[in-house]
Amino acid sequence: MNQNKSGLWASAVVAALVATAATVAPAAAQVSGDDLGFSLISKVRISQGKPMLIFHPQVAVAALTATCKRSDGQTIAIPVGPIRAGGEKRVAVPQGKGVFKYQCVLAGKAGGIAFKDFGLDFEVLVGEIPKISMTADDVDEGKRQLTVKMSEPAGKVELDILGDDGVPIDNVVQKFSGEAPGTPLVLHWTQKDSQVMGRFALRTYDPAGYYSGIESVTFVDIPHEDVVFESGKWDVLASEEKKLEAPLARIADELKKVQGVLQVNLYIGGYTDTVGKGDDNDALSHKRAVSIANWYAKKGLQTSIMAQGFGERVLKVPTPDNTDEIHNRRASYVLATQPPPASRGFPTRNWHRVK
Repeated sequence: MNQNKSGLWASAVVAALVATAATVAPAAAQVSGDDLGFSLISKVRISQGKPMLIFHPQVAVAALTATCKRSDGQTIAIPVGPIRAGGEKRVAVPQGKGVFKYQCVLAGKAGGIAFKDFGLDFEVLVGEIPKISMTADDVDEGKRQLTVKMSEPAGKVELDILGDDGVPIDNVVQKFSGEAPGTPLVLHWTQKDSQVMGRFALRTYDPAGYYSGIESVTFVDIPHEDVVFESGKWDVLASEEKKLEAPLARIADELKKVQGVLQVNLYIGGYTDTVGKGDDNDALSHKRAVSIANWYAKKGLQTSIMAQGFGERVLKVPTPDNTDEIHNRRASYVLATQPPPASRGFPTRNWHRVK
């Protein structure tokens, strides 16, 4: 599996795979598999080519035909025709998307010797790299449920769930039976009540094995150095702006991974120390959160930015009332598909959209 830097995956099979037929059983000793020189392009993306029967005979071949019984019950006649000794001929297998097995009988002449029951069995896989369709509502941590839609028929979906501490929570592998493109595919995972889902990795496969995937945060605290605010003030000082640049890079990187697939928002919570009245501190912390949100908005973040003030209700450093503590004048940054749960240091959910 190859993973690119954007968090999106593409199948490693880009060119066609050349494989030898599963069985080649001559009915007469005078004609062998080497005489026909058979090989097969068995797996292809439908947008890039077709499956091919390839013949490279050591002797001259005439009037060669293949009559095949396909695993869906259809009988497929594939005319090949003459091939000179040492030459090569490629004949397309008339198949659309899907995985089918073929039981074929070849007939013709090889080196002047007629044959009519040369057995040939093989499998052909035709597909396309699927595109993934999801919204934030498709990830429901409460129900331990994720829903995804594919642009191709469904073969298999793999899901890895990680906690907000980076520790794996569950791995789910679910097979499907070629459900039509656009069908909601529902997966469930197991998670303890004490665990918080922080991110997931999703891979979707079509029946031929072509796949794509995404990684997305669902709830992650962005590590950062706290911006220091002056007592009673909410403006971001020029000397403090450097502390916002490193988180900005991390936020932008996470957003690129799910661009065009899943909506992830930035939530900024503001906090104060215990100096002053509670209501005043709520208002002050809200203004601090909005100041930071506006700074990020001006930097061109391509996502919604929410802000909320929690005043002195969630102290980083516990202090008595009316204590001037610089470390409590801070903010938190969280990327999430849904509003952060109130039990994680966010006592209320009254988020205000800044951008």
